[in-house]
Amino acid sequence: MVPFEDDNTKAYVYLLRIEIALRELLRASLESEFGQSWRKRLPGELLKKIKSSQSEEHRPQFDFVRLGPLYYLTFGELLILLKQKSGQSVAQRLGGDGILKQLECVFSPRNAICHSRPVSSVGLQAISLLYVEIETALSKEVLVQLVSQPDTGLTQVDVAKGLVPALKNFMADLPNLPSTLPVPEAFVTAKNQFWWADDELAGFDRSRVEAVIGLVRDYNNLPVGVGSAGTRLTFCERNALKERIKDAIAELESTTL
Repeated sequence: MVPFEDDNTKAYVYLLRIEIALRELLRASLESEFGQSWRKRLPGELLKKIKSSQSEEHRPQFDFVRLGPLYYLTFGELLILLKQKSGQSVAQRLGGDGILKQLECVFSPRNAICHSRPVSSVGLQAISLLYVEIETALSKEVLVQLVSQPDTGLTQVDVAKGLVPALKNFMADLPNLPSTLPVPEAFVTAKNQFWWADDELAGFDRSRVEAVIGLVRDYNNLPVGVGSAGTRLTFCERNALKERIKDAIAELESTTL
């Protein structure tokens, strides 16, 4: 047994929970402020790093769990976000400037653990006290909830399974020529997944889905009122909307098999 194994293991468990809580609190804060497109509001350099790291983890031999974007940032980069305007509410909730200083103080023991060096009794105490402070600020129940539900994002199969019913609803509604066809929330969510940017990563031809949603949006912009049903019918026939929806469904269903 490694002489300092027990102390390092205890410290690592505390740090793991602390970091997941920080990432989840920041995600909730950013999503509350900017909505579903919050990822695009991350600083440019951090966003570039996230995308690079996510692409690296596409290598199938490692079978990585797909995590949310904030999980690709270092501890120091999380602190940068906490100090920015969008993260200030999280910092204040945890204890303000005092908690930020405590987070900075655990850099050294954290680095020791990450590089297989002893955390030291002082380092372990600093980390455990930080954990207690965060648990007190949030409550034990909230902290447990945060660390038990890390942002794993959605898999390609999950997205495909969500989009297929929405597209089938389009098929069912088209004969009635409704004034609008709602853009499915599943598509908005899918666009926020890192793998959506690349067919190779997605595992299916995204252009078929994108084409259908583009046509649906055009359809929704058509005039409404007396005589407008004829315009909608002409639009559907001219753009072969029904056939394109069928193609998109077939493409997505091939992903879920």
